[in-house]
Amino acid sequence: MIKLAVIADDITGANDTAVQFSKRNISSRVRIDFDQKKMLKETADVIVIDTDSRDIAPSAAYDRVSSVCKILQDSGVKNIYKKIDSTLRGNLGAEIEATAEVFQPEIVVIAPAFPSNKRVTVGGYHLLDQLPIELTEIAHSPKSPVDESRIVELLHKQTDNKIGLISLHIVMKGLEAVKQAIKKCLECGEKWIVFDAVLDEHLECIVTATQDYHKILWVGSAGLAEQLPDFYQWSAEQKNIGIAAKGPVLVIAGSVSKVTQMQIGTALNLPNIELVKMDVANLIRNKKIEIEQCTIRAKRQLEQGKDVLIASAVDDHDVSAAVAAGKNCGISGTEVSEQTAVALGDIAIQLTEYQLAGMVLTGGDTAIHVCRSLGAEAIEILEEVAVGIPLGRLVGGCCHGLQVVTKAGAFGQEDAFVLSIEAMRKE
Repeated sequence: MIKLAVIADDITGANDTAVQFSKRNISSRVRIDFDQKKMLKETADVIVIDTDSRDIAPSAAYDRVSSVCKILQDSGVKNIYKKIDSTLRGNLGAEIEATAEVFQPEIVVIAPAFPSNKRVTVGGYHLLDQLPIELTEIAHSPKSPVDESRIVELLHKQTDNKIGLISLHIVMKGLEAVKQAIKKCLECGEKWIVFDAVLDEHLECIVTATQDYHKILWVGSAGLAEQLPDFYQWSAEQKNIGIAAKGPVLVIAGSVSKVTQMQIGTALNLPNIELVKMDVANLIRNKKIEIEQCTIRAKRQLEQGKDVLIASAVDDHDVSAAVAAGKNCGISGTEVSEQTAVALGDIAIQLTEYQLAGMVLTGGDTAIHVCRSLGAEAIEILEEVAVGIPLGRLVGGCCHGLQVVTKAGAFGQEDAFVLSIEAMRKE
């Protein structure tokens, strides 16, 4: 019986939420496909469904999420977690609304803070590394730019629901104060409640304060999800996951985030890794030739037993050149990003003839396109490499059982790729 169903809007977010349970030895699996029969046959305690709806129209996102929710409801799932981006990208209002209309919760707990990954909420403002989201690189995201840091105001642009806010000064007063604040919001008809939080302890307090309610819709990032095993008193015995593997590691970095650029630079200091840089400007002009050239260069290094890092951008100049090339060809930044992710998936499938220890995939679009190109149905989540960075195994497809690390572009310290490669080889 499924203990919890998580509905995520992209694959990296799905995985970094799933790992909050697997690291507590609670089995978790991320579904990539929408096969209803396979979805309902899942034996994992926590099932995470990637609707891949972050960058589609709000109405389409609503319909897609609603459809998944109805399947889950019909199968008897009671506990639901609506995973949203920790930097507020995507169709938050439409997807929360779709989930709430199917499951009819008493309360909708909205807390996207992820303190251990530098995402906090203060006074209703959501901050990334101490800056309001709209003042960070997220405001210039190619597909889902965020120009509003105030969560309540952002949601009001996307939904007509009444929304309450429980500020940090109340959360800091502790459990009873939060309970009373929740009660007051509900009495005012504010079923959707946004919570401030700057520490994990604040998220723990928020979750505990809802213990008198039976139908709760959780809405948050991996930070809030991390509190749920204790709330529901779920536990399991530690299992031997046996993940050590031989062969080179293939890193595919499709994110243009400055964080990813930094991580690429650090990884290239390793003695046995080679860079294959995709020329995105050339890809736009001649897709077939650029994919072929990147594939040949990567194969040459893999044949020598080298780890390979394929990157679409190693600095801001690469990003600007790609955007400029797109404009010259009448292609939007969104389409450039999509073409890049698809191309990286095309390259990945051609490199599976080599025995790989695993793949490291960064950027949600890149990760989902690579997984789909390999025919994967799901990812079994095994452990956490670093905060918010999970290691798993592909389920189904031509690379069934292959280790894979997925990472949101803006997640992680500068050694994230290094740690990911090491995790695949540890005994």
